[in-house]
Amino acid sequence: MNSDNQILSFYFDLLFVNSIESLKASFVGNSTLRNRGYEFIPVYDYYMKDEMVEDNGATPIFVTDIIKREDFLNRILVFEKTSILERIEDKISALDSIPAKQDVLSGLYDDLNSLLKRAGKIENDEVFLIESSLLQILNSLKDRFGSILEHHPVFKYLAKESDVTFFKNKDLKYSFYVDLYEVAYSLDIIHDDEIDEVDFINAFTAPNPHLLEKKIHFTQNNFIIAYFLEQLKQFFHGFTHSAIEESKVFLNKQGKPLRSTDIYAALSRGKTKNENEKSKIDSKILDLKSRYLK
Repeated sequence: MNSDNQILSFYFDLLFVNSIESLKASFVGNSTLRNRGYEFIPVYDYYMKDEMVEDNGATPIFVTDIIKREDFLNRILVFEKTSILERIEDKISALDSIPAKQDVLSGLYDDLNSLLKRAGKIENDEVFLIESSLLQILNSLKDRFGSILEHHPVFKYLAKESDVTFFKNKDLKYSFYVDLYEVAYSLDIIHDDEIDEVDFINAFTAPNPHLLEKKIHFTQNNFIIAYFLEQLKQFFHGFTHSAIEESKVFLNKQGKPLRSTDIYAALSRGKTKNENEKSKIDSKILDLKSRYLK
């Protein structure tokens, strides 16, 4: 975590120290809600707050806000997000120089990058709420201070799932591609010191991958490559052999673009071979499938 005031400490504590379930268990006696004027009503198992919204001098008008247990996580995230954005705004506005503001923003973006990567690895049905809250903070900072710091690796998380991609990707989180990158180098199918994460992900998500300067240079023989790519079909609507060839983004061990005929031939000749390698690939892909395909 960036040491600069630990502005995002709530999320670091939530994702690295405690857990979503721990936060939910703090419903009764929650300090955030009490500090915001909410009172816990045990008989109804909810928090309530009366707030005056209008006073015309005769009859004041109040509204009652109720927070039930099932709404608790989402409301806490809203409160924390609002508070964090206000603190960031105050901190950056108090700085006189552009370099100083850039340093603060860069540190915050580094933290958001770590948090979003961590959230993508947590298996919890409600983790999407955490990711959404973090992305809202990131979007707000980029919109508000984009002219101060225009580029940062964390902006990759802002790619919209609805964006058109060459391989017609299914509704996959960005963390899927991060994990796929780790799978590829853990299987020694690529070398992570030659292909960085962003370039790897671009190959699978770009609308025109043939225009990309950086290609995916595989390190294994054609059968291992073909088998690996074949197992990825289930994550896309258009990851065909022809599309792989047309993309021109995948290079074989010799550094030449993979052709559809290469893939067909390799799969045909290697059916009864390489059982150990196939088993390793199957295990990794099955894990991705269980986490990202519902």
